[in-house]
Amino acid sequence: MIRTRYTAVGTEEEGDEYNMMRLYRMELYKLCCKKTFLICGLAAVLLTMLVFWINMDSEETVVKGKRYHGYEAVRIDRQTTREYEGVFTDEKAASIVEQYGLPSKMEYDHPGWRDGNYLNSFVTDYLTDGDGSSWDHYTAPTRVYAIADTKLGELRNLTGEELCLAYTKGWRVFLDTLQLGMIHASVVIITGLSVVFAQEGQTGMLSLIFTARNGKEKDGGAKIAAAFTLTIIVYLITALLSFLLSVSVYGLDGKDIPLCIALSQEFFFHPQISLSYVPVAEFAWMVLGWDLLALMLLCAIVLCVSAHYKSTFGAVTMAAVLWGMPILISMFGGILYFVSSCMPVFLIMTLCIYEVLSWGWGGIMLMLIIPMFVICVEEGYRVYVRSL
Repeated sequence: MIRTRYTAVGTEEEGDEYNMMRLYRMELYKLCCKKTFLICGLAAVLLTMLVFWINMDSEETVVKGKRYHGYEAVRIDRQTTREYEGVFTDEKAASIVEQYGLPSKMEYDHPGWRDGNYLNSFVTDYLTDGDGSSWDHYTAPTRVYAIADTKLGELRNLTGEELCLAYTKGWRVFLDTLQLGMIHASVVIITGLSVVFAQEGQTGMLSLIFTARNGKEKDGGAKIAAAFTLTIIVYLITALLSFLLSVSVYGLDGKDIPLCIALSQEFFFHPQISLSYVPVAEFAWMVLGWDLLALMLLCAIVLCVSAHYKSTFGAVTMAAVLWGMPILISMFGGILYFVSSCMPVFLIMTLCIYEVLSWGWGGIMLMLIIPMFVICVEEGYRVYVRSL
């Protein structure tokens, strides 16, 4: 009997695809295992957690004359607020004042009312004649107004919906932690990805890489794919860490509360701007989307810089300079402020995102960001494959 031996050789295209995937996995492994990346990544996580813990430890609340600190203060505020969750009415406001009184003291370097809790501070800020915007020029509340005669009433008329009360501090903490985490993530990307192309020139590997068949094209494409994959991984870890820290301590209650109330900051309270009364959870999703766009654009810029340098130190330094330079350029105002707002360092800032969406700049900015992204990737690839 004659036996026929079949050899699994495959087509040339299949072989190219296999080699490309092998190069991609190898490049991703190289980036993930670099000591610089691992150290910076671990430092970013620990620093984010440390700042979160410090902020949580500074929490204070006063309930019926007893002062609570740290996690216990957050727990007590969440517990007492649960009794009043739901549609906020004048009757609920009166009940809060009757049960907890109104705060009247502020102290230097202490945010918010010194003798208040989440509930009576909310009533004081929105329904009384008290002014707690400055510790040295504050005015203690003396009377409580009806909701219809305050900004809350104006907001209710504009939205056509009843206003609800919930413990929404978790959303503010989440956005603050996310912003801090994205700053740390940007540093990780700069230090971890600036070496993608530059290291080959520094180590003298270009000559060896370019002797392989289609070595320039395959290796360049694999490096770019690995860099963007790592960027997405860094983004997901940062977003997940911010979410888990916030939800485990503060919770994320009141997802349908208007943004201006949930963030409890005067800057966001502009009833004439529709974004001010979108649900806070919806705005959080917007921020997450813009954060991803910011890190992807930063990755493209870093790759372009890396391709132009044959020294990892020079690539990291220039990438860091380009990342921070828009802060200085924005000070000149005008069109330069708009251009700076399109840069990664601003696209991760919550207030900047709010301004962009409030002024209707989102679509215009994308028309600048997307071409910039494509040009940086194409330029980095072109320079790398023509390095010899």
